[in-house]
Amino acid sequence: MKQNKTAVNLPTLRHPPDAIAIDLDGTLLNNESTLSERNFKALEKCLAGGIPVVIATSRPARSVRRLVGTEIMSRCSLVLQNGAIGIGNPPLSGHIKEKIATELARDIITTISEIEPEIRITIELEGYGFGTNHPRNPDELWEVNSATPDMQLSLEKALTDEPTKIAAGGLNRKISHIANAISKRFGNDISVVPSNEMTFLNITSKTATKQDTLRRLLDSQNTSLDNVIAFGDDVPDIDMLSACGISIAVANAVPEVKEVADYCTASNDDDGVAIVLERIIEQSHSQ
Repeated sequence: MKQNKTAVNLPTLRHPPDAIAIDLDGTLLNNESTLSERNFKALEKCLAGGIPVVIATSRPARSVRRLVGTEIMSRCSLVLQNGAIGIGNPPLSGHIKEKIATELARDIITTISEIEPEIRITIELEGYGFGTNHPRNPDELWEVNSATPDMQLSLEKALTDEPTKIAAGGLNRKISHIANAISKRFGNDISVVPSNEMTFLNITSKTATKQDTLRRLLDSQNTSLDNVIAFGDDVPDIDMLSACGISIAVANAVPEVKEVADYCTASNDDDGVAIVLERIIEQSHSQ
């Protein structure tokens, strides 16, 4: 039975979780896209206590490194690009890469561009290089894409380098008509996951989801999702939240996320993740 989501309510744990999976934007990061000191310290304590932490995000590796820092990134396992990339760090292990076939990716991009010629399209690769139809000058690259000039490619060049995710947006309005069109045409081969209230689309291989990539990383330690705590705020987190044993929405989460979550914590601006992690650490020490 789901808990009341109108106020903060937190789980009481009889034993520590086998792992913690945390979305980044709108969840672990505040509205200024920074990692607060309180959240940072809570992550540190969980990691020091031997609890694996998995950052699960739509972002590529280059921006995760910039936002959370090299130390946290190297100690956490990673589910990147909505599950297209998985990187296990001890005690987890493994490297997962779910690609979109070149010709399929080209057909998707052509279809999107025919519907909305001005839309911004990005092709993500291994997590650092990317292709785009709206290239940035060097002064903007780091701020907008967490990238250096050598990482920025043309769409055509990126199509030949094993694309893993296609992102579309930048029109400052809903693009559900694009989601519907490409889902209808290519839905057997791809997943189309909207975010930011349907103003942005994440397109990956059908086999790439946060849930499945998290599960595959946990398999390296014979751990299931049953005793995993997951945090999220937006539609791309729903599959992961639904699959994990304990799911927690931050207070700023969209209604669809609050509907599937077991519990609710404070908002991302009020260190909602840290509030739960501190409770986990306190309960672990009292056992």
